[in-house]
Amino acid sequence: MKKYLIYLMLAVLGFTTLLFSAPSDAFAAEMKPLGSTGWKYRVDKPHVDGINNDWHVHVEKGKIKGAETVKGGKSHNKTLTSAGVPKSIQKKVKETSDFKKGKEKQAKLDKERKEASKFSWSDLILKPFELLVGVAVAAGLTVWQVIKAGPNFIFG
Repeated sequence: MKKYLIYLMLAVLGFTTLLFSAPSDAFAAEMKPLGSTGWKYRVDKPHVDGINNDWHVHVEKGKIKGAETVKGGKSHNKTLTSAGVPKSIQKKVKETSDFKKGKEKQAKLDKERKEASKFSWSDLILKPFELLVGVAVAAGLTVWQVIKAGPNFIFG
């Protein structure tokens, strides 16, 4: 019996290790050939570090490695032009379906950011009614559960 329990524990440990160790962005980081000799590209989602938090494209061939947001700004402190990527290659990258999808997703992200920025701390401080109602309801439910449990809840 103990033997089967140990095997089961090892199987669960192995499964969870595989589940959590597999990179979620493995396919997104794969460079795709552009069709021109040696040039490759990929479109990446925003990073969470706060610096490069827009959709952006990477283009490279040998030692030439450029990156740029889908809106045309700097990404990873460079643009495609500053990295030396020819204009003809830049044009081909911007015509790909991946780039167009990234641009659509960036537009959606910008819209969501604009909606989120409508709320500020002053709104919460000056209009705390909803917040106070939520706190009062949570406190009331907690007190009700303690009363419902009776003295055994507190004194054991």
